[in-house]
Amino acid sequence: MEKDIRRTFINPLVLPDYPVLPAKAHPEDSQDVPRLPDDSTAWGRNGKKMLSISDLMQEDGYDYGMDGILDVFGLGYGKNALNDVRATADPSAYYFEDKWYLYITSGAVYESEDLVHWTVHHDESWMPISQPMAPTVEEYHGKYYAAANNTPLFVSDNPVGPWTQVGDWTLPDGREFVAGDVMIFRDDDDRLYLYFGLGPAIMGAELDPAQPNRLLTKPKVLIPFVKENYWERYGGNNENWSLGFIEGSWMVKHGERYYLVYSCSGTEFYAYAMGAYVSDSPLGPFHPQAKNPVSRNRDKGLCKGGGHGSFVKGPNDTLWIFYTIPVCVDATMERRIGMDPAGFDEEGNLYALTGCDVPQWAPGVLQRPEKGNATEAVGLTLFKNTSASSYAPGHYPIYAGDEALHTWWQPAEGDEAPCLAVHLAGRFHVSAFRVMWKDIGMDLKNGILGGAYQYVIETATSEDDWKTVVDFSQNTTDLAVAYHPIDPVIANRVRIRILGAPKGITPGLLNFTAFGESVAKTNVEFPAK
Repeated sequence: MEKDIRRTFINPLVLPDYPVLPAKAHPEDSQDVPRLPDDSTAWGRNGKKMLSISDLMQEDGYDYGMDGILDVFGLGYGKNALNDVRATADPSAYYFEDKWYLYITSGAVYESEDLVHWTVHHDESWMPISQPMAPTVEEYHGKYYAAANNTPLFVSDNPVGPWTQVGDWTLPDGREFVAGDVMIFRDDDDRLYLYFGLGPAIMGAELDPAQPNRLLTKPKVLIPFVKENYWERYGGNNENWSLGFIEGSWMVKHGERYYLVYSCSGTEFYAYAMGAYVSDSPLGPFHPQAKNPVSRNRDKGLCKGGGHGSFVKGPNDTLWIFYTIPVCVDATMERRIGMDPAGFDEEGNLYALTGCDVPQWAPGVLQRPEKGNATEAVGLTLFKNTSASSYAPGHYPIYAGDEALHTWWQPAEGDEAPCLAVHLAGRFHVSAFRVMWKDIGMDLKNGILGGAYQYVIETATSEDDWKTVVDFSQNTTDLAVAYHPIDPVIANRVRIRILGAPKGITPGLLNFTAFGESVAKTNVEFPAK
């Protein structure tokens, strides 16, 4: 298949209408110490007694205290945030009825025919499922069943809703329980399974297909925290040997083997990762695969992390991983989503090429993307000489071109024509751009919302010959991340001129990257048309 730069994608993924997370501190708001959320009165529960994962673990013979877990939820991190933020995570990707669907935390449902271009579907009945974080969906006999953190089970006749409540998770003896980070799995033999766990362990049980919120078997611990598994230890350096925040289960079946994937170490850390346990049965016993973690990028590039996500089959029987990328400036849950190829090595270990931050070939272009999917285009703007029309204190122009999502360039107050330019220090075939925004001043409580940005991107070979290569001057699409592949042009300078921003918002550039190749190369991959 012909390689064309326009058949590529970028991380973090480009999704319209990126969700907004309330994070800004308001003086009139309560500053009580945060605690675990109380779900006893939501969804019509009226305070009824429900079992927790701690209760279920004790019944399965595990005596695991929650003190360390409560420490995680009790942090006051981000409570002095200056902005509400763009944020989503925990992507669950599925292939239903010849289309791919993406279900995300606190956001709408996305639909795609190619895994690159996503159409957003808003439905009021979906938000009570999505907002509690980590939604899961499974198709069974023409019905679509959905749940998320501590929610009941819901059902729809359509992958995008509307959704109606089925009921709470119910043990074989009739007692009800809450389950965090759930995953519903339909096996090849048409049996249904539930995997869940948010903190101490991953548990699993078989579901009743006639009434899928009811369990046929008692939940049992499938993956406990093991401190000797370094990727499971909590912290940015996996330093806490006494605590493992185990969550985000996902089942991958390969041949006759079951790979129970899980996340660990904390969503706010670059060490966020996925590991995998394997078994010949959907309910175990499971043991760690020989090579773990499956997905982890702590040290390289813009797209770090690699925890809580999912795996889905793509074109030509390829496998793709969706995962969470930490940003975590104004809130612990300020995050983005990435996608990369995945596969199985010769010994049967599941692996993923997590953290690619350059243009990649779209699913379907390469037969074996898990062997390497990056194009020859590389980032050209990293720490290059950068100038701007102005900058706010502490938000220097260079911050638009570093490998960090916790820094950004911000024009000074009163700058009516914000512009940022980068000298590439060489001649390059420039073939694509990535633009990521930080919405300065976003405040949901006071009606300051996100929206579309308008801008143009220009290239030049001297100070006087700027040419427009991307014209977003009339853009009306709300994109927190934008990707612009172009017919390659030779340039040694690039710049972005910001023409408009959402009302009340000061534009901040989290990232502005030009991609391409040196003109000195003899095998330039993207010849100009």
